[in-house]
Amino acid sequence: MKIGKDTMVTLEYTLRYDGPQGEIIERYTEDDPMEILVGHGLLLDVLETNLQGMEAGEGFDFLIGEEQGYGPYDEEKVVQFPESDLLAEVPENENIELKPGEFIPIRDMDGKYYEALVVDRQDGLVTLDFNEPLAGETLHFRGRVLDVRKATDAEIKAAEEEM
Repeated sequence: MKIGKDTMVTLEYTLRYDGPQGEIIERYTEDDPMEILVGHGLLLDVLETNLQGMEAGEGFDFLIGEEQGYGPYDEEKVVQFPESDLLAEVPENENIELKPGEFIPIRDMDGKYYEALVVDRQDGLVTLDFNEPLAGETLHFRGRVLDVRKATDAEIKAAEEEM
């Protein structure tokens, strides 16, 4: 079976910064693979496009530039908030620490959640970065398709609910 919309794909791959010798960002192995539904926005569009039509056993090796991946890094997505405003929005049952290097959930006025990286915290202000963590990066994927099968109705429904 070939990879296409509504297929469940099992992959092993290594994702690196910049090229085949770059720092490893993420790795899935044959013993601990990634299983993902294709065609429902769960993967980068360009990654899905590169995998389309492949079958179990086929290998892949490609670079994704920042424009195709998560876009360029945007300085305007780095903003400061008063610490008291951020902590006032945290539900009582959640314990969030505003430590640099930590990701925290932020809800906008429409109720949509985002992940923000705490960049700095001082003098009652917290600097948050709302860029995708891999924004501005060239990404190198190398791996192999382990399995391709038709997705079940339950898997498709679960993916649609996740969106």
